[in-house]
Amino acid sequence: MFRHAGAAGVSLIFMKYVKVEKKKANNTIKKLVKLGAYSKGHRAFCEGDFVFVPIAKIPTGKWQIVELEKEEKQKPRDLKSVLTSKIGPEAASKLFSSFDIIGDIAIIEVPKGMEKYEKELAESIREVHPNVKVVAKKASAISGDYRVRQVKVIIGENRTETLYKEHGCKMFLDVAKVYFSVRLSHERRRIAEQVKPNERILALFAGVGPFPLVIAKKQPKTEIVAIELNPDAVRYMRENVKLNKVKNIIVEEGDARKIVLEKYKNFADRILMPLPRSADEFLDVAFAGARDGCIVHIYHFAPIEDPYRDIEEKIAQEAKKANAKVKIINKRIVRPFAPKIVQVVVDFKIKFNL
Repeated sequence: MFRHAGAAGVSLIFMKYVKVEKKKANNTIKKLVKLGAYSKGHRAFCEGDFVFVPIAKIPTGKWQIVELEKEEKQKPRDLKSVLTSKIGPEAASKLFSSFDIIGDIAIIEVPKGMEKYEKELAESIREVHPNVKVVAKKASAISGDYRVRQVKVIIGENRTETLYKEHGCKMFLDVAKVYFSVRLSHERRRIAEQVKPNERILALFAGVGPFPLVIAKKQPKTEIVAIELNPDAVRYMRENVKLNKVKNIIVEEGDARKIVLEKYKNFADRILMPLPRSADEFLDVAFAGARDGCIVHIYHFAPIEDPYRDIEEKIAQEAKKANAKVKIINKRIVRPFAPKIVQVVVDFKIKFNL
């Protein structure tokens, strides 16, 4: 492969391709992959009745090989350098921080006093991440029973609804109406991989359904009850259940305490509690909903110096009230949350003293 400069943001490359009839393209690609000759960093393309498949090396066998000149977009620079080129290193160092991309919406946090540069930050994000169509900023803290925050669109389409994809699941949501964290993606996969067939699962504080959906896709032979208080989140969760064509999720709207105590006592083999600000206040509900041997996954915000002490003490207190024993089977820091504060998860198993 030979490369030389072209238009701005574009380079011209001479690439070798295998030329093949359309009807043979899929089988050809499979063979080239098996031979280790397919060039994964480039795309096949179609012209007329033929498909041109990029190759990294000449494969063994009889192939029709051609060399063509193609335009290739150059990868953008990293965000910090793009932002620095717009507003200078001093301002960029004060403005630059982590952000979340949910579907095609980027959510940023603009430090106080740096609002005059927010548009440049938004433009830089779209330059580096061309899949982003909307950049919005956090306009308030998370608050209320529904755990939502105000957001304000800076650039792009004037909307806050998006389609997010994760672990084979599609999820519609509105970032201004529901709570959603992309940073729990690993946790959703981790737990889904532990679930066994025929488990009965209680998903408390289920939001638009990320934990239930990932589990339902991974393990369809389960019965999942997903409980959520926010009516907007419930509406999206019901839509997402249909969108993903899963049949094993029951959506319940309302207060988790009331619903579990009225309908799901001694129900669950596994309980999910992804509400780190106040899940500990529902530990009695978890014990009420648990069957003997139930595994509970509870999330909690804690000081980094001793992140597990408080939540483990509360688990032990509720176990004593429920005449049960608990065994901590896993605990880990999920992510940093604020200065000296981290989010943790503790997995524990309940054994009732029968």
